[in-house]
Amino acid sequence: MDLFFSTNKFKLNGLSYSGFPILISREGKVVEEALDFCIAHLIKRGRVQSKKSWVTYGKALYQFFGWCEVNDIDWCDVGNDREATILAEFRDWNLSPEGGSLSAATVNARLRLLCAFYRYAANSGWVTTVPYSMETVTVRQPKGFLAHVDASGGSRTTADVMLRTPRTVIRVLSKHQSVDLLNATTNPTHKLIMRLALTTGLRREELATFPLKYVIDPVMYTKHRSFIRINLDPRDMTIKRNQPRGIDVPRTVMEALWQYVLNRRHQHENISGQRQSVLFLTESGQPYANDGAAFLGLVKKAGAAAGIPYINVHILRHTYATHTLYAMMQSRPRPMPCCTYATAWATPRSHPPRNTCTVSQSLRMR
Repeated sequence: MDLFFSTNKFKLNGLSYSGFPILISREGKVVEEALDFCIAHLIKRGRVQSKKSWVTYGKALYQFFGWCEVNDIDWCDVGNDREATILAEFRDWNLSPEGGSLSAATVNARLRLLCAFYRYAANSGWVTTVPYSMETVTVRQPKGFLAHVDASGGSRTTADVMLRTPRTVIRVLSKHQSVDLLNATTNPTHKLIMRLALTTGLRREELATFPLKYVIDPVMYTKHRSFIRINLDPRDMTIKRNQPRGIDVPRTVMEALWQYVLNRRHQHENISGQRQSVLFLTESGQPYANDGAAFLGLVKKAGAAAGIPYINVHILRHTYATHTLYAMMQSRPRPMPCCTYATAWATPRSHPPRNTCTVSQSLRMR
């Protein structure tokens, strides 16, 4: 079994779709059922807009169909004559050392996709039934200010093959760790990227595609405020779900960005001889490729130098969110429930608010 991603020659109704996942069996044939499912869920439905999801779907289906192929298992075998359902067997293989000893969250993500695939297969007549049953499980009740309108009764319906996942705690950096991280970063460009992430909560792909034209001379910003409002537009940069939103850049950070544009960035752009529309450039004057995939290595290297073992780019976003939320709570004379502040923070920042107050655990790490 092989996984390929299409070129722009792959067309549907006259439109090209590059990067679309296509599975090829060991006989050299396209796995038509997987392709039909991906077309239906990734293109026709309209709910999946990110091409990152194309990769996720492709890899998950590749793992499953590849596992079936290696073990000579017919994926259509959903009968009751098996000791365990095909999805239960695949789940247990993923948990085993042979399958990578994957976390429960990762395995559940694959199972959710495969449950959707089998529902599609049943509706298409490829299988007579789905290889799982639905059951009602008890879930933690939301503790937010909308808990009184929750009609779930503390239960929900889920596939019986799904694993129970442990409750996770959001990891953030303390103020001292944030300072140590920046001090451990010797490259001025890398330090500025981390500084912008820590003070605005931008995601990795947003940092990599942040437009040059958004940087202004703070002296020209006439409003006497400590922060400069920047409106992010998906037509200018990559934004999750293509949802426009605004961020507040500290005036001191904008000054550092302006100086970077005038000096270091200008030097790097001269090296390549090419004008670039994005803000941050590599030493060779090129934009950071693959939505800033290299940022993870930069952050981990700085984290190791600063003595911070748990670090990635998204933790910088968590850090910004937690400290901003804490500042909001401290600034109000009348305390309000933590989830009220969390919802107020999350809504304009393209982030779904959590249905519990687990963020308060992160505040204790401050």
